[in-house]
Amino acid sequence: MFHRIYPKPFTRINEAWNPFGKLPSNLAESYCDRIISGNPNSHWKNKVDTDFYNKIGVDIVTETAFDYPTPMLGERFMRPILYKRMFIIVGPTGTLSLLQQHGYKTFAPFINEDYDAITDPHKRMTAIVTEIHRLCNIPIDELKKTMLTYKDSLEYNYTHLKSQKNRDVENVKKLLGVTV
Repeated sequence: MFHRIYPKPFTRINEAWNPFGKLPSNLAESYCDRIISGNPNSHWKNKVDTDFYNKIGVDIVTETAFDYPTPMLGERFMRPILYKRMFIIVGPTGTLSLLQQHGYKTFAPFINEDYDAITDPHKRMTAIVTEIHRLCNIPIDELKKTMLTYKDSLEYNYTHLKSQKNRDVENVKKLLGVTV
């Protein structure tokens, strides 16, 4: 079967998903790719995301891999940092430790981070779910007070992420021999 990844008008809809041609393919559709529609970063500036993050205290970040032999960080850990929220990372063993090695602060003892050292994936997931249940049973007022006690860490992580981005851009420029 013929597959064209970019059918016209360009929506990144794989034709194999639309074998009978019943799905419309135009830029006005809600499933249209944001890069093609000319609004690539709209998900970071979306009012819905901002409203949502104003109502939460702890973000549960699910990384791409969970049962993986080495710790890894994708882009997903950045979301709670950009919104200045505490987080639990559902990822491979040692992911929080790797984040700390990169200079970020985590939220122990408020969040029990023992799960990060558990190598058995079933036990690690059980520990994560147990911690999420514990956090869900904390009264909202107490959670708000706790967030205020971690305000410096939240702000530090935000600033650290922004400065790391600037360092990374400079390193890429050096590698490419670009001067501005």
